[in-house]
Amino acid sequence: MRKANSFAFGSFASRKINAKICAFLLMLSLVFPAAALSSPGDPLTWRDSTWDYRSEDSTDIKPHIEAGKLFGVASLTLIAYGAAYGLVFEKGWWDNDERGFHWENDFDYALNLDKFGHFAAGVALGEFFYEGYRWAGTSEFQSYLFAGLSALATHIAIDIKDGFAPKWGFSIFDVLSGGLGGFLPMAERYVPVFKYIDLKWSYWINSNAYYDKESHTSGGVFTDDYVNHTYWVSFKPYRMLPEAARKYYPSWLALAVGLSIDEKVFTKEPHPHREVYIALDYDLEAFRPQSRLARTIVKALNYFKFPAPTIQVYPEFHWYLLYPIKF
Repeated sequence: MRKANSFAFGSFASRKINAKICAFLLMLSLVFPAAALSSPGDPLTWRDSTWDYRSEDSTDIKPHIEAGKLFGVASLTLIAYGAAYGLVFEKGWWDNDERGFHWENDFDYALNLDKFGHFAAGVALGEFFYEGYRWAGTSEFQSYLFAGLSALATHIAIDIKDGFAPKWGFSIFDVLSGGLGGFLPMAERYVPVFKYIDLKWSYWINSNAYYDKESHTSGGVFTDDYVNHTYWVSFKPYRMLPEAARKYYPSWLALAVGLSIDEKVFTKEPHPHREVYIALDYDLEAFRPQSRLARTIVKALNYFKFPAPTIQVYPEFHWYLLYPIKF
């Protein structure tokens, strides 16, 4: 019986090793043949050779504010806030229970991965407000500035509401995280280093630990399911290479470093830990759409880290063929 178990374990381990070898070969096959798909000789268009993806074509948008459009942006914002409260935030607060306003700096919650979540929410708000203000006719700089301030104001309002909730409290660090996220679009436009990196997010339910924990109360909302969140910094090697070397590297292939947490954070098992990943990634902006609508869609999609071959490097070593999907 012991021999049979040993054989079965050995067979399982062998299959696991073979799967990792296949994943590694797939990674190589994506990198080297894909070089033929790069286009180093692309003519300059509305971007210069550094691919300033956010540069605006001045003929796209009229340079004066239109009151009707600005009113439309405000109305749509109020509708979106109402929907977000009814579908998401109300679950995370309370029914009839309430306590006085209080402060809470939750440094131990989700190993601080929630601060990345607030930052990502700020980014989404910043992009939403930017497109609205720009469409309404404000200048590019004003649109970025007002978008950041609007995202910050939104986070202040949400945390004031949290300040009266029994489970939460007003956290200045949550507000700062969300506010900084709201100014990321502005930084990507005016700070040169952001031509070479992207900040991204991925989500896939691999563990039910959070939902099991919340099942007796609100049932949980995905925005707090940090066990299944991963936040990434994606580097764009093509843009970092000398011009002569770019023909050997696919323009759309990026490399990303990700941070997540394990389910012990919510199961209350001892020694919860962070998880670090290194993965292949796709720079969708490399495909250079020309219309403003197409650029806006690609810009939004590029905030998401799509499934790709990935290595977990901390605290254990694992291969994943299409992380965040674990199988």
